[in-house]
Amino acid sequence: MADRVGGVAAAGSADCRSGGRRRHDNFSTYRAHPWRRSEHTMDSGKRLFFSDREGLRREVARLERTHRRLAGTDEQGRPFTALDPAVRVWVLVTLYECMTAMRELSGRPLAPPELDQIYGEFRAVCTEFGLSDDLFPVTAADVPAYMDRTIRERLEYSEPVRYLLFDMLREAPAPRRLGHLKPAWPLVRTVAAHVIGALTIADLPEAFRERFSPPRTRRAALLSLILHRGIAC
Repeated sequence: MADRVGGVAAAGSADCRSGGRRRHDNFSTYRAHPWRRSEHTMDSGKRLFFSDREGLRREVARLERTHRRLAGTDEQGRPFTALDPAVRVWVLVTLYECMTAMRELSGRPLAPPELDQIYGEFRAVCTEFGLSDDLFPVTAADVPAYMDRTIRERLEYSEPVRYLLFDMLREAPAPRRLGHLKPAWPLVRTVAAHVIGALTIADLPEAFRERFSPPRTRRAALLSLILHRGIAC
């Protein structure tokens, strides 16, 4: 929940842009292996931001190999590629937004000097991708406007995004770690899917809700507030 667009983002925010549906249907493993894919996404983030320089370079090279094959034409005849520089920058910036949103949602937003420091460290990691500096927000202070503009002008609220928000957990197999509790999973996942979906919607940026009008309830907003503030205590 805390990563807002990044909750959909780090896991599959490229699907929000043009070409997402065909890419998701043909290449994504979320439908068949949602837990494994989520674990791989989190592990990739750790290798990018918490490993040494050599580990970072290996992970960037691995991502290059993985994403090189993600290309084609969507249902409207528009070409897409996961190596599109603008798409790659968007995904990376949403990862930064994930890191700062947790503090914001907890009621303890980072001060401007702290944001500047984190953004500088983030951009140092991004240099390994060889992407043009012109595509990135110049400073941490420019990130909110970049996010808002991209959401309002570029994102597409496609079927894959709706699937990630509302249906993935309802169809997901039991996680391996449930052990002897696996028989209870069909009941648990129904409740979990409803609660987590509502919380994710509540945590999405205002621009996303204004443009696409996903169902956001006061109860979910209150639960989100209690949850994030409680974790911060």
